[in-house]
This record gives sequence, structure tokens and C-alpha cells, in this order.
Amino acid sequence: MSKHWRGAAAVCTILTLGLLAVGCGGSDTNTANSGNGNSTDTVDRSNKGMVESTEKPITGGKLVYALTAETNGWNPATNQWHTSGLIVAHQIFDTLAAFNDKAEIKPFLLESWDHNPDFTVWTFKIRPGVKLSNGKPANADVVVRNQNYLKNSPVTGPAFKYSGVTAITKVDDLSWTVSLSKTTTDYPLTYATQLGVVVDPDWLESNDGLSPIGTGPFTLDKWEIGNRLIVRKNPDYWRKDANGVQMPYLDAVEFRMIPDTDARSKALQAKDVDVIQTFAGQQVQDFQTANGVQVYSNAAGENRENFVMLNTQQKPFDNLDARRALAYATDKKAYGDVVSGGFDELANGFLAPNSPWFAKTDYPQYDPVKAKELVEKVKAANGGTFEFTLEGADEPETRLGAQTLQAQWAAVGIDTKINLTENAKLIIGIISGQYQASLFNQFDEPNPYATAPWFDPSLAVAPPALTLNFARNNDPAIGAAFRAGTSTTDEALQKAQMKIVQERLAADVPYIWLLHIRESLIASDRVVNLMKQTLPDGEPQLDLNQGSHSLSQVWMKP
Repeated sequence: MSKHWRGAAAVCTILTLGLLAVGCGGSDTNTANSGNGNSTDTVDRSNKGMVESTEKPITGGKLVYALTAETNGWNPATNQWHTSGLIVAHQIFDTLAAFNDKAEIKPFLLESWDHNPDFTVWTFKIRPGVKLSNGKPANADVVVRNQNYLKNSPVTGPAFKYSGVTAITKVDDLSWTVSLSKTTTDYPLTYATQLGVVVDPDWLESNDGLSPIGTGPFTLDKWEIGNRLIVRKNPDYWRKDANGVQMPYLDAVEFRMIPDTDARSKALQAKDVDVIQTFAGQQVQDFQTANGVQVYSNAAGENRENFVMLNTQQKPFDNLDARRALAYATDKKAYGDVVSGGFDELANGFLAPNSPWFAKTDYPQYDPVKAKELVEKVKAANGGTFEFTLEGADEPETRLGAQTLQAQWAAVGIDTKINLTENAKLIIGIISGQYQASLFNQFDEPNPYATAPWFDPSLAVAPPALTLNFARNNDPAIGAAFRAGTSTTDEALQKAQMKIVQERLAADVPYIWLLHIRESLIASDRVVNLMKQTLPDGEPQLDLNQGSHSLSQVWMKP
């Protein structure tokens, strides 16, 4: 049996090694696939002016961080954490595992893990001496109660079902086992997600989403919902840096909810905020030539995709012809030019061309003639109509994108209504299948095999049952490919199975792929080491995990 991060994590090393090609280099330009595979661009997507230092940090002070969206609560079993929510959550909660800068899975709150020869029983050990922010010990009892509660939650339970978890059992004060019904060589990936946070089980089981209690570097001080949220330094945080300095370095972080892109820019320029989160490519380009700021736009891991998600169990998209018609009717280059000034790379799937797991497929490309032919076929089968409602988050970029697509689809005879709502409500509708189509951003997991629950056909349940397979695409070949890939440590077989996943998604068309979205940050040059974090063993940490990062090692210049 292998110790520490070997075994599944060794598989993760193979799976994710090449993802750094997305942007850890220092070149000023990036070559991007055009969407049809035969042309490139030279849009500047490099990081600019990043302020990093190895000197002793200046402790104290408050960082003000502008987010794009509000979150509906902090309970990992019941609330939905968009990227903005994950950023806040990772200040209040630590995860059991995390990724290093090579996208290899490593222990974080965990001290070690182990597994039996067929990867069906995993044993985990948490670090001694870790405390929850209310002073209670964070031990095996806490983690086992957390994990069993998440396993039984209608929101998070499907992920445990996909993994085949049959039992989570305490071994001793610091250790527990996870028993699986199938070979799973990458189970520790789970512990680097929302499912891997360690919280007070009494709080968790109370279903309170407003007063979180975790082990993170900060604790919640004040939350004015829709306006701002303040976290304060956790004086009993378990981590110190290599020089013995207590983390976090900051006294407080104030998160402000500023959905409007222009308003975030003005707040940064006026020095009302120190950091702004953005998905707006044009905004990033505007700041790349500005003085006094640093621009992070070149992620070292996987970026998320922007796409239209189709509910394959609701009309009209229970019909493959309707899904293919929409794909042929979508001019993603024109869409990208409008919504991000051509900044974001065009997408044909959930992996970018520079990923080692990318496989070229026959995904339908823009062809209005083919689109019109299929539209007429769909109308003939539906009383002369082809209409649906496109959902989305109530944000300026989403509205612009939805209107652009609406016009493209109208040109081939498709009638689209637009319904934009606040993000938490949108996600609830998607999880329960109460939608036809939705503009969405997803699939930025550092390891492509971690996307399995989103695609697994066993989770393609009929609405209104809750599921993580939001598109409800039921393709047995996809499930078989994921199972084959996660039951082996053979790199060639893993890549072959990931190729099958991409080919089947291209054939099924449950998603209208649009862009590979760069999750970007723009900050004052007073902010030091915004993206320079380390794991407990001193290794560099992956800069972003699903758009989120810790602020425990960030400090401010006077």
C-alpha cells in the first residue's frame, strides 16, 4: 500500500501535468484556437505587473475585494457557491486537500492518505492540533459527521453516489476510512472541492447558512447581504509560514458585491477597493496598460467554459435535431467579439486545445444553411414552432451575450425569450431541471476526471429531482469512459477514455460551447503575493482552484 499522496494523487499527477500550459509562462501573447481549428489570434492575455515578494510580510490591515455576485449562504450541504462564493468560502473554510502548482493533488488539512490494493477503501488522517474557529477540535469525529451529512444531502449527495461511497467510518481520533463500491483511483480529488471543507458539524446539521464555523484563516464578522461581507483574522489559525509568522497576515478582508463591470473598474480606480474579480475580457484589456495596477489573467490551471446548457429532458432540446440546429446557428466568434472584445478563446468542448487531455471532435461549427435545414425539421415535428426560454444570471455581460445569441438564432428561424435572474435562484432552477436552456460558466476543475459527476448518465434523473448532471444527458458511453479512466493508473488508457468523453459530448450536443473564460483579477500594486500561496509543506499552491484562492498569505504595502 502506498503512503501520503501516492496512489490516487500519482494518477492525478499524470492527469493534470500539462494543464500549466494554459498560462504559467512569461510570454506577452497567447495563441488561441479559433473554434474551427484552422486559425489563430495574438490577443495579449499575459499577466502584468504582478507584485510578489519573499521578504518578511507586513502584518495587519484590511484588504477590500470586489466580487461579481452575492451568494445565498455558506452551508456546503445546502447552499450554492458560484466562483464569488468559493472565494469567500475559502477564507472561512479549509479543505482537506488542495492542488500544487503542477495541479497535483496534495494534503492540506490532511496529514496523509492511503488505500487498499484495489482502491476501494481509502484511509485518511487529519493533522493534529487543528481547531475550528469556535475552539472545538477538528478531528475524525468532525470530518465523519461532516461527510455523512453531505452524503445524505439532496444537493451534494449525488456526488457521493457517483463515487460509489458506501460507508464513512471513524478509525481513531484523527483517522477515518471511506469504503467504495467500485475502484476509484482519484478519490482525494473530492476533498479539494466544496465537499472537502471541514466545519462544525453542529452548525452544519442546523441548516444555518448565515453563521459559518470552519477552520479557515478568517472568521465571519459581518454580512450585509447584497452589499458587503467582512471576515476577521482567526487568531487560532493552525498555520504559520516558514519563518514562524502566524497566518493570515491581514487583519481583515472586506468583500463588496459589485455586479456591474464598470462600477468595479471605477471603484478600483478611485482606490475604494484593492482587488476586483472579473470575467470581462475587455475590462482586463483596458487595465493591461494602466499604471499602479497588477493584472492576473493567465491562469496556471484549467479555465472555466462559457456555454449554453440544454436540458435534454425538456422540450425542445429532448430532440437531438434541435440541439444540433442551435449549435450550427451559433457564431461563437461573433459572440466572443461582442462579449469580451475577442479576449477569450473559442471553445469546442470543456477542455482547451492546449490541455494534454484535449481531443479534436466533430462538434458542429457555425453553418446557418445547415441550421435552417434542421430548424425546419424541428418545426415540422412541433406544430410549426421552434421556441424556448434562455435563462441566465442577471449580469451585464450575460445580458449582452444572451441578446447576441438571440439575434443569431432568430436569423435561422428560432424564437428565443430571455429570462435573467439572480445567480442563486438560477442555480436552484438548473439543479432541479426547471429550465430549457441557460447561459452558464462551469468545468474549471484542475483535473478533468473531477468533472465526472456533471456528465455521468446515472445522475440524469427526471426533473424535478435534484442532480449534478444539469443537462441530464443520458449517454452510457460517457459513464463507461469515466469509470474506465478512474479505475486504472495507466496514463494511455486514461487519455483514451477522456477522448471518448469529449467525442460523445460532441455527438450528443447537450452544450453549445462558446468560450474558454479567463477568470481574472485586477489589483492595486499595494497588494503583495495575491496569487503566491504555498501548501503546508512549502510547495507552491495552484493559483486558482475553480476561480478561488486563499488570502492567508497576502499582505499590503503601506
